[in-house]
Amino acid sequence: MDTNRLLERLAQEAQPAPPLPRPWIRAAIWLGGVVVYLAAISFPMTSSADLAANSIGWKFLLPQLAAIVTAAAAAVAAFASTVPGYSRRILWLPAVAVLVWLGSLTGWSLQEWHQGVSVAEPREWLCVAMIAGGGAVPAVFMAMMLRRGAPLTPGVTIALGALAVTGLANVVACLSRPHPKSAVVLVWHGLTIAALVAMAAWMGRDLLNWNRLRADVLRTGDGA
Repeated sequence: MDTNRLLERLAQEAQPAPPLPRPWIRAAIWLGGVVVYLAAISFPMTSSADLAANSIGWKFLLPQLAAIVTAAAAAVAAFASTVPGYSRRILWLPAVAVLVWLGSLTGWSLQEWHQGVSVAEPREWLCVAMIAGGGAVPAVFMAMMLRRGAPLTPGVTIALGALAVTGLANVVACLSRPHPKSAVVLVWHGLTIAALVAMAAWMGRDLLNWNRLRADVLRTGDGA
């Protein structure tokens, strides 16, 4: 279809699109679905005996709470970043949450390293696979929801979405395979999450960009 004809048709027939819900509402919807999904896949793998033996106390609970807060803040910021004119100060929320999360692990990790604790545990590859694989479905739905907004900062938007996904997947991995050593979580889980977020940021312009949206509109016009 000729572009001029498409523009004329849009001007004559297009109806105003309803506004998207507020970013925090969209984030709440996504978080609710992801929590149900991750709980369903992790429950069969979670051992109450392991949790009782390894997970009692703030050494375990504080990083998990920080990870959940980080995921929620990143999800809200990701959706807000697709809204024209939305305050970019909201991007500081996940940044602060990440620092708190890292701080909750670093203090205990330094103590463990001074005690000679090793982080070379091959079984941690299962946690790496759980974070990457368990977050695949939530990541798809996050990308689909983000594509409904404006791709103003695609790399940042997708990176925030990936941080939200991996933050929750990390909690599931820790609940399913609780670790008595914070250093192991910091190194293995931290590097996995950092790599996935960096990869997402690199792919951002391919997943969210104006050219792709314009091609979708043109395909819709051709099929009309």
